[in-house]
Amino acid sequence: MPFSMTGYGRCLDKQGDYAVTIELRSVNHRFLDIYFHLPKSYFWLEEHCAKLLKRFFNRGKIDVYIQLKKHTGEAESSVTLNKSLLQEYLSGLEQIKREYKVPGRIHLEDLLRIPDLFICAEPEENRENVKDAVLRGLEQAARELLAMREKEGEIISGDLAKRIAKLEREIEKIASIAHELPGLYRDKIIQRLQELSPEATEVIDEHRLAAEILLYVDRSAITEEIVRFRSHLRQFADTLKMTKPIGRKLDFLTQELHREANTIASKATELTISHNIVEIKAEIEKIREQVQNIE
Repeated sequence: MPFSMTGYGRCLDKQGDYAVTIELRSVNHRFLDIYFHLPKSYFWLEEHCAKLLKRFFNRGKIDVYIQLKKHTGEAESSVTLNKSLLQEYLSGLEQIKREYKVPGRIHLEDLLRIPDLFICAEPEENRENVKDAVLRGLEQAARELLAMREKEGEIISGDLAKRIAKLEREIEKIASIAHELPGLYRDKIIQRLQELSPEATEVIDEHRLAAEILLYVDRSAITEEIVRFRSHLRQFADTLKMTKPIGRKLDFLTQELHREANTIASKATELTISHNIVEIKAEIEKIREQVQNIE
């Protein structure tokens, strides 16, 4: 059963010393790309979180939102002025005014725009406790996301199975017409000769006509393409039953189906077959769109 790459998972964990809120949002992507959104002081958690998520997912772009709040024995944060940085800015501004004769006065709001002017000192934390709390919540959110991706994958799989069945019906219609093509080509050639000269049909060399028909049929033969098209359909249906990641294989098979359909369209110009090919290409395009979201 395939897994979708689209989904959402959330966890609110209040166990231990921390209240952890984690949200996971996943969309389709060629590879596994994980983007973390968490406070700067917790950047060190990214490596541990990425390692855990790789146990659950193989493809997709996953945005990870992490919020932590210590709710037991919380110590107050302290904010201090970065005096050395402020002095450097003031000295630099005075130098600009003096050397370049720039008028104006420095205001408090100008100073407040200086990056990192104030240093926020967080209380010491036990990193192991923080990591355990986050990974515990992250695993719960990952399982919820995985369940959603599995459910959507099941829906996509059902839709793809119906479309593959339709392709099977369409290719069988073409196959049923393929063996009649020599007779149809013969009738078309005779009809064309009659349009050019009604007397021409009375002096037709049957052997020459048969040779021309065989040559035309050989150039327009679609038996091999039909066999390959059927084979790709069987492989597609079998792949849908696998439990491992199958998105890339389905994408390849979809390309092959499209290629065979194009070849049939270029070689067999019969109107009925052309109509069938239009239906086939429309279904293949819908399949391609669905396959892009399969892991």
